[in-house]
Amino acid sequence: MSKWRASVHHTHLMANEIEVSLAFYRRWFDAEVVADFDYAGARNVFVAVGSGRLHFYDQPPKGTERNAVNHIGLVIEGLDALEEAMVEEGVHLPKGVQRFPDGSYLMVEAPDRVLLELFEPNRATSSPKMSAWFEIDTEQ
Repeated sequence: MSKWRASVHHTHLMANEIEVSLAFYRRWFDAEVVADFDYAGARNVFVAVGSGRLHFYDQPPKGTERNAVNHIGLVIEGLDALEEAMVEEGVHLPKGVQRFPDGSYLMVEAPDRVLLELFEPNRATSSPKMSAWFEIDTEQ
């Protein structure tokens, strides 16, 4: 075992139009700006989404294709209601909600081609391993 410990802290996203990105995450995921300042020659905005963190850098992505990051996963409560609201506002959802015993998910593309997986665990039928992975209390 190493003499140090690590934990994922945040995902860093480049933004073509930072206000558009911030508005998207605020609108759909109740994101809260924690800090907004200039650092290393560019605007940096730290955002809380539930217990997770996103770090936006006010600079266009280096390319138009996704890189090694396939998607960012967000745990959602009320996935069907979120899907309905997104459809009402014209958000493109190519496949709709996909349902499995461990939970349901919806894929959506955020600004700057950031792919999001919106996952709602199924408390009633989720396997013990998946319950542990998504930190869900099956006793609720």
